[in-house]
Amino acid sequence: MFDLFNINEIFSDNNKKKKKNIFASKANNKKNHDKAIRIEKIFKGETNSKANNKKNHDKKSKIDKIFKIDKISQNNKNIIAKEKTKVPDAKPIIFIPGISGSELFTIDEKYLSDIERKTGMISAANEEHAKRLWLPQGYDAKELNEDLKITNEAYGLQEGDFRELKVFDRHVGPGAANAVLLNALLIKFPDRPIYQFSYDWRKSNTLTMKKLDAFIKTIRKKGKVDIVAHSMGGLVAAHYIREHGGRVDKFISLCTPYEGAPHAYNQMASGNIFGGIKDVILENLFGIEKEVVQGYDGLVELYPTAKMLCAYPYQKILNKENFEKIISKKYKDYDELLEKLHEAGASEDFEPREIQSRMKSYLGANRFGRFLKKAKNYRRHRSFSEPINLLYRPRTMFIVGEGMDTQVSGYYSVDEAGETIIKEMVTKEGDGLVPMFSACMGQRLDEMPEEIREKFQKIRSTHMGMLMDLRAMDAMCKFLSED
Repeated sequence: MFDLFNINEIFSDNNKKKKKNIFASKANNKKNHDKAIRIEKIFKGETNSKANNKKNHDKKSKIDKIFKIDKISQNNKNIIAKEKTKVPDAKPIIFIPGISGSELFTIDEKYLSDIERKTGMISAANEEHAKRLWLPQGYDAKELNEDLKITNEAYGLQEGDFRELKVFDRHVGPGAANAVLLNALLIKFPDRPIYQFSYDWRKSNTLTMKKLDAFIKTIRKKGKVDIVAHSMGGLVAAHYIREHGGRVDKFISLCTPYEGAPHAYNQMASGNIFGGIKDVILENLFGIEKEVVQGYDGLVELYPTAKMLCAYPYQKILNKENFEKIISKKYKDYDELLEKLHEAGASEDFEPREIQSRMKSYLGANRFGRFLKKAKNYRRHRSFSEPINLLYRPRTMFIVGEGMDTQVSGYYSVDEAGETIIKEMVTKEGDGLVPMFSACMGQRLDEMPEEIREKFQKIRSTHMGMLMDLRAMDAMCKFLSED
């Protein structure tokens, strides 16, 4: 293992060189500096006594991990000294975050360049003209929901090569969620350009893929790139590889729901898209209304596929008392839970087509048809007519989470108001949000051929925690270092 957290102001002003590319501009320094000062004050206890309770102590530990800047080894100093002489035409590494993992901005079209329109990202120089939508600051619920309607155009932020930025100048995702991963890449690969591809996660992944293509052409006209992607970012990458596989050398997928996630279906129906993130980094943030969320195609593309629904069938309750008693207990896997339910006559399986019929009714026929088409095709690359699964793609690695309470299926219930609601069925088969079966592209690890199983790294971690897990970071960097 290596030390990920020596992130002193390694990249000094003297080490910066201006680029012609509009994405090389520095981000708003004052805004981020002030944010850093606020974080320091809160967790040093200078503002109030909140840091004394356990919740804030836990938060402090997470912030300390990300922003520990008091030490730096001589070895890292030597590495950065060498970095001043850039390796010409070094292969870039691009990180693609998951849903809600990119900050979103709105901006008057008159400020946008053609490149910004094509890539769906504003340059750091344009941030002063933009309004941040996500994560919002100083918003009320009405304004938030109005701004985040799918009809409003939103953009990610592109700061360029992260080596050119000081630590607190970097936008590293909501709540600095991507900071540890990006810092690991910066420390281990100082001679390679490091980029974060930010995107409007409300939109379809196929649209985002086109913007990713435009971005890659902007930073590298010829040659290949390496891609590291988390969660829904892996679906964006999968679409890109299918169309432009020759431009990608190595691909690392972390916790990607290739067969969808029942959690997404539940959350879209209820209007809550945050899931586990809200408990970690979005505390006290206003929610997004159900009517707003319903327009998000990006979330629809996380719906469980037919393969997921077949392997983990939703349940039809036959005996409510027995059913609730059985599901209140913990189960290692879904097969064990189903055995208990069926033996007690508490429930029976819904056929996948029955659940898909309900999804179709909820989404509408045209929208559901698009979902089915994308669900069948996003694992392929090169062409629609060549069904080559990403599992067989060379120089590809999958990091998957296990051991966390994860919704793997669900059942329908009626609430006090007489409304039909979807409730979760939970086992330890996943990272808290994405079931392992989905992250493994509809296969079980113990049933895979050895040559495919070797592509997987199984780690006991949460979905968001994987971005900070030292084992995951170590595996990622070792894989990227190999010839």
